[in-house]
Amino acid sequence: MPGHVYNASMSRKPATKASGFSTDFRASGASARDSSARVVLRRGRARPLWFGHPWVYANAVDRVEGKAEPGVVVSLLDHDGRFIGRGIYNPRSQIPVRLLTHRDEAIDAAFLGRRLRAALALRAALALPDAKTTAYRLVNSEGDGLPGLVVDVYADAVVLQFTTLGMAFWRTEIADGIAEILAPVTVYEVAAGSFAEVEGFLAETRVVRGETRAQVPCLEDGILVEAEPLQGQKTGLFLDQRPSRVRVGQIVAAAPSKFGRMLDCYAYGGGFALQAARAGAGEVTAVDSSSRAVARIEAHGRSNRSRIRAVESDAFRFLETATPHSYDLVVIDPPKFARARKDLAAAIKGYERLNALALAVCAPGALLVTCSCSQNLGPVEFERIVAAAARQAGREVRIVERQGPGPDHPLPPGFGEGQYLKVLFAHVA
Repeated sequence: MPGHVYNASMSRKPATKASGFSTDFRASGASARDSSARVVLRRGRARPLWFGHPWVYANAVDRVEGKAEPGVVVSLLDHDGRFIGRGIYNPRSQIPVRLLTHRDEAIDAAFLGRRLRAALALRAALALPDAKTTAYRLVNSEGDGLPGLVVDVYADAVVLQFTTLGMAFWRTEIADGIAEILAPVTVYEVAAGSFAEVEGFLAETRVVRGETRAQVPCLEDGILVEAEPLQGQKTGLFLDQRPSRVRVGQIVAAAPSKFGRMLDCYAYGGGFALQAARAGAGEVTAVDSSSRAVARIEAHGRSNRSRIRAVESDAFRFLETATPHSYDLVVIDPPKFARARKDLAAAIKGYERLNALALAVCAPGALLVTCSCSQNLGPVEFERIVAAAARQAGREVRIVERQGPGPDHPLPPGFGEGQYLKVLFAHVA
């Protein structure tokens, strides 16, 4: 395997020693967390890391050499002492090491700045932002070499989200880097509650710097929407679904007369409904159980001069009482049903029931767009769920297209754990 034998004399001392460890990352004493500690893998467990996988699972660790506090940067070695890379360490997690680099280099503010500028250059190469789209993902965690960091841009606002303790320790330096390369009007931080709890740090949703705004206007494919970083879902919008929303608009625009009635379930801000309405779909209905989401859908409809009927209802209940065979286009984009492997059996039943109900309201020849954002549910398993739902509903389906996050959500090769979003476009007979 490639690499070199690691020698203790090659290790660096931290640029600045932290005087102690605090699980509240708002404390400013953790600005430099580089360490000389080493994590050594068990024999035979290095192969995925050599070939680009960014995670080290707890059962792959043989030992830790040196003092390694939670959140510090450590060097990773295989069983024979060969250097693999450097990553952030947290023994609380089932993923105690997340790789930052395969080089033996210091992890400091300059390193973070280089990664942020590289992420910006990639988005520029993808023509993001442009005149029609000003909402996009700037940093996609492992996909941009910054595990545990998400940075979303909404026009002149930037939203940070930290999901690892090691990255949270660098929050000030990251905010400084963002301010330097983008000069946003507002920088928000959105707490990732469950991740922070597992990783062992405190987090809060707040304005980090700049102007306090509840809503931030931005564009997606020419449609005006408002992100709500302080009170909305995720970082304010579901940016990963942009390709699927745009594709729905393209399909409807190609033959609007075929789509007399459209239904968007779990609509949130109404992104799918807005695309269908703009493209010429006849009657467009958007369903969400949140009164706040319904109000946002109505506001977005007015802003874009689109007629959308927004309904506050649980999606299951709405579908159970809807007229069978009545919609020409149905979108179901539910929240994550399987948050852990132990939830998978119940999640499969839930997905089957939901898809069967959706298929029941599809007219012959309709298009069903069905989604799952459950990381613990693989793409093949999801397709089997749709097949089982079709049998349950007595319908025949053919998958005509598959979608996922856009190119502003890059991933390392072979990193299946990061491939969470699955979107199937299915013809219903």
